[in-house]
Amino acid sequence: MASPRLTRVLGVVALTGAAVWVITIAAFHAIRPDLDPGNAYISNYARGDWAWVMRLAFAVNGAGWIAAGLGLRRALPATRARSWLTALTVTGGAAIIVAGAFRADPLGSATHSLEATIHGRAAAVAFVTLTLAGFAGWRAARTADAWRGWAVPSLAYGVVAATLLITYVAWPVVADDGFGWWQRALAWATIPGALAAVGTGLVSGRGSGPGVR
Repeated sequence: MASPRLTRVLGVVALTGAAVWVITIAAFHAIRPDLDPGNAYISNYARGDWAWVMRLAFAVNGAGWIAAGLGLRRALPATRARSWLTALTVTGGAAIIVAGAFRADPLGSATHSLEATIHGRAAAVAFVTLTLAGFAGWRAARTADAWRGWAVPSLAYGVVAATLLITYVAWPVVADDGFGWWQRALAWATIPGALAAVGTGLVSGRGSGPGVR
């Protein structure tokens, strides 16, 4: 049987990952007033005197998503959708950690370094996998009694995240500025909001009885 205590611990890690991420980015809006939130990436906070704080937030947030995936694997019935959900969340969390380990170039750089390329690829993997996790969560929760109420919110999250991701990617092509707000809507609000929701469900002990297979 899955240990309810371990499932709750994984939920706490997920909640911590969401909280640290949101609070850190909010703080950097004040710490780095030289970076316009509408025209700078969140990743640009990982440069400067306080860069280590932002990089630590990447690691904690990534660990939160990995914990969420492992917790959902323990809490949900064994289905193909659950396997996909676990794979997507764990992959997304690992990609966030990699994105934090390899920094983006300073804003306005004329060329892209290898470090920035790795960062960008990892960030893209995180955005895509954690968006798809919403749809996988919808399918997995539909057949889980304790998590059935999470199915529609998970689907809604997937749709909203996909819409924001497409808009964020397309915005620089159709507008001169403002892309940073779309990234923040996705990466500072929507994705950590979903992580917090999963963490809350795990901490509450919802569906912590099924065996892990």
